[in-house]
Amino acid sequence: GTEFDLTVGLAAGPFGNPTRYEGNAESVADTEGKLTPLIGEFERPLDIYRCVYSYVVQSRSWLPDTIGGLLWYGPDRPSTNVLMPFYSGATDLPKQIQQANILDLSRDSVWSAFNFVANFCTIKYSYMIKDIREERARLENTVFDLQSLIEANALALCKSGKTAEAKKLLTNYSEKNTLEVLNSWHKLAENLYVKYNDGYLNTEEEIGQPLFYPSWWLKEAGYERGPTSYQKKN
Repeated sequence: GTEFDLTVGLAAGPFGNPTRYEGNAESVADTEGKLTPLIGEFERPLDIYRCVYSYVVQSRSWLPDTIGGLLWYGPDRPSTNVLMPFYSGATDLPKQIQQANILDLSRDSVWSAFNFVANFCTIKYSYMIKDIREERARLENTVFDLQSLIEANALALCKSGKTAEAKKLLTNYSEKNTLEVLNSWHKLAENLYVKYNDGYLNTEEEIGQPLFYPSWWLKEAGYERGPTSYQKKN
């Protein structure tokens, strides 16, 4: 990390959560509803929690327009999303990336799947982010490994005058990959829920392994001054 690492320090909590929620920047209301000026500020990360999507665009002039324009689209916040390829020659987009409704947790929406995991992992971020990164690497590396072959096949079709077939190939490829990512992310969400249920680490080898708070945080939270007895005093 750097001096700007938001996963360290008291504000990150016991499990290194980089999320800093925004409030009313001008004032806060006390229990009586009286507005009081709010002094102070949290850092605003590029990977802000309310990010809807991120993307990288490639414009490759040495390839036909059908293939040369490539959008890498990542739903929700960058730190927990997966970049998926969509070509400029595509004739349609998967319906699963056209849906994003904060009021509807739809299993048919790629955005919903990623938004759910991004929110859920804040419970035990320092642990869950490792599982997320591992699955992201698997999915993205699969695409990177296939990219040259897919584009070579599409280029061969374009050179032989079959541009429409090249567009169909790229459209179908992006749709298939989108469904693979969606299904994998649903499975990841289920695995995270089981693995870290009730604050424990649960594996096939052992259920209920404690993942307790770090000592530095316990000290800051006053753990050592906690109650040693619950007997009613006379």
